[in-house]
Amino acid sequence: MRRRAAGLWRRLGGGRGSHPPLALGLQGGGALGAFTWGVLDGLLDRPNFACAAASGASAGAVNAVLLASGLMQGGPARARHVLRQFWERASRKTPAYSGPALGAWLDHWRERMMWPVTLPVSPYHFNPLNHNPLREILADLVDFAVLRRAEAPRLFVSATDVGTGKARTFGNAELSLEAVLASACLPQLFHAVEIDGRHYWDGGFTANPPVEPLRKFARRTRLVFVILNASASPELPKSAPGIANRLHQIMGNATLLRELRGVDRYEKIELADYARLDSAGAKLNNEWPFLQRLFALGRSAAKDWQSGAAPSRAPR
Repeated sequence: MRRRAAGLWRRLGGGRGSHPPLALGLQGGGALGAFTWGVLDGLLDRPNFACAAASGASAGAVNAVLLASGLMQGGPARARHVLRQFWERASRKTPAYSGPALGAWLDHWRERMMWPVTLPVSPYHFNPLNHNPLREILADLVDFAVLRRAEAPRLFVSATDVGTGKARTFGNAELSLEAVLASACLPQLFHAVEIDGRHYWDGGFTANPPVEPLRKFARRTRLVFVILNASASPELPKSAPGIANRLHQIMGNATLLRELRGVDRYEKIELADYARLDSAGAKLNNEWPFLQRLFALGRSAAKDWQSGAAPSRAPR
């Protein structure tokens, strides 16, 4: 086992005098995943960058497969290119039922009910053809065949089985466009994704991101989690939106925090250390200036992590 792991490390670019490869856990969070894009862009600048494994849910799964596919197709430069292409194209293809307008509407409704907000009309009605702008973009940018090769970074993408309520993790051999779309399937906006007779929703509901598959990489990698839901709150929320938002953050982190109790050594890069985005609409805001802001915050976070500097917490 040790010999096999050492061989994998060398194939991934590790070796004497270089940084150990990374194993990444990428949390989902809709448009907030642009922060993770910035983190990855910064890490890809790292000398002798190597990624042994990545797990992800929802936007985290999208970032993970783009990273791995890009690395396999042309190394760090290609990975940076496809990640940027995805987020640029996603901002241009924002459907009419998402973006800042829906975000403001969700904030309005969140003042009157608990999260998650349930839209008053089903996607099977307002989106009968199940248009999903991610399908075309991912089909263009991700080579799923190369992800099945033995030398590819190990990938673990979660989705939620609608029937059982349990998480399903797709590994490299099972990865497909449908699996990634399942991991990012918000049931308020899209039809459930059917795979092998089972129906799936967003993986963030049950494994955000999957932790267990990364344990075996802990000895020979640096295990790093990119967290989009704030793990701590600086003050007691008292407004209805504030209470609902904090509940959403707690629920979004519940499985992650529970699984991390059994992990001896890991590091984290957290969005809340750089900006506090306490709006329901933030996760649905695909406007390019907002995504660029998140990208810049992610780049700063990666730089701080690599230098060992403590992040400066941004004011609310």
